[in-house]
This record gives sequence, structure tokens and C-alpha cells, in this order.
Amino acid sequence: MEIRLLAKEDIDSLYRTFKAAFTDNEVVFQPSIEEFSHRLYKKLHFDRDISAASHDGDEMMGFILHSSGIYQGIPTAYNGGTGVLPGFRNQKTAERIYDFLIPRIQQKFLARILLEVVETNKQAISLYEKIGFSVRRKFRCYKLTGSFESFAEVKVMEGSLEDVNFNFTDFEPSFIDSSEQLKRGSEKILISKKDKEVTGYVIFQSHLGRISQLAVDRMHRQTGVGEALLSKAQFFSQKPLSIMNIPEDESGFDSFLKRCGFQNQVNQYEMELII
Repeated sequence: MEIRLLAKEDIDSLYRTFKAAFTDNEVVFQPSIEEFSHRLYKKLHFDRDISAASHDGDEMMGFILHSSGIYQGIPTAYNGGTGVLPGFRNQKTAERIYDFLIPRIQQKFLARILLEVVETNKQAISLYEKIGFSVRRKFRCYKLTGSFESFAEVKVMEGSLEDVNFNFTDFEPSFIDSSEQLKRGSEKILISKKDKEVTGYVIFQSHLGRISQLAVDRMHRQTGVGEALLSKAQFFSQKPLSIMNIPEDESGFDSFLKRCGFQNQVNQYEMELII
């Protein structure tokens, strides 16, 4: 087994390995090469200096992809994807990649690693716990299961990051959807306004229907603003709307999403390794 940092020319091999590694996953994710590249470069902003793959000859066996940034005031590495080919599991592939990567992550003065793992994936959770990760939060993930329409008389328009007030949120989004990460990207932004005042916003990937943040000013809640933003986001999206990583104790947000037709389909744990 040879472990090395990912290089630019590894993208095709990484894509094939990614698809093969997730064919039997509970949450099946089989993106096109365009969707995969978009996630890698535009959403995750992965860092090749702290991302690596294991190889058996010319075959890529597994990989770990990391991004990095300041999150909650802490220099953080974020695991945006761990995958191992079915035929190479139970060979400590992920552990060996982390043995290779952790010194490199420390050299970048990053204090911890964060990741999310589906709560029913007991094998992955056990693996991460052996490495030293511990659970910090439990997240709920939702998908819109039918059509949704809002009849609220709310003015919704396209906006920009300058229009967004991240203080509208009631909870700390996960690393991948944090304000600092979103400022690095180019996701679609819709805002609602009343009397020239921004009352809410939604930030999402229109090609996936994937909502990164949805928030409404507390003074304008229960007035149809959230519903209007969702309805307009659905209009612009090429796939059904979904929203990930809502903390399980956010009962008000949970009730709102379910009223709009979203279903809580998957739960995840946020895990942390202090290094």
C-alpha cells in the first residue's frame, strides 16, 4: 500500500474511486463528473496539502478529502469525504491515510478535524472513534418530497452576500455551510424584502437543490417569509430541495420544514478530533 497526497492529475481516478466506494452506502451518491468537480472545487474547496489517497499499484484503493478554515474561531480541518473500495475494506486503509495526514494537518497549525457520519453507519463511527474522534452534535437532514407553493405576499429577489445578515440564524451551521465557507463560493442567493429592509435569505446550489442556509429575521417570522424563499428556491432548482445538518434540538426549524413538506430522511453525527 502506497499513500500519497492527491495531485491534480488524480481527478479522474478519484472520481471513479468515489463512485465505487459509495455504491453500497446507505446514502447513495453517484454524481456526474461535473457535479463531483463542482463539489470538490466550489463547495468543499479541498486542500491537496492535506488530502491523500492509498494506492495498490496503479489502482486507487481509498481516499480522504480535507478542506480547512477558521470555524467557531478555531483553525479547523474538515473531512469532506472518506471512501474505500469494498474490496479493500477491513485493511485499516482509512487509519493508515490518517496516520499519513495528521502530521501534515498539524504542520498547517490546524487544531482539530471535523467530519459528519451517518448515524446508522456503525462501522464508520467505530473506525473514527478508534482514531480518536468523538461525537459533538447530532444533525438532521431533510428532503422535500413533493411540490411546494407559497401564496404569501412576500417580495423575493436575487441577492448577493452583501445583502445577507448571517445573524438571522439561530444555530451554528456545520463547517461546510458556515458563513466563512459560503463567502468563498458562488452559490445562488435569494433575499426577501419589506420596505427596502432584508427580512430573510436562502443560499443554495441550484443544480442540486441543496440549501446551505435558510434564515429569517426574528421580527418577520411566521409571516410567510420562509415559505416564500423556499418556493422561489424550488423554482430555480434543477432537483428537489434538500437541507443538511440541522441540529437535532432545533425543534422550531424542524416543525417549519415538515409543514413545508420536507421529511427527515437521514441523521448524522458531527465528530471532532483534537490534534
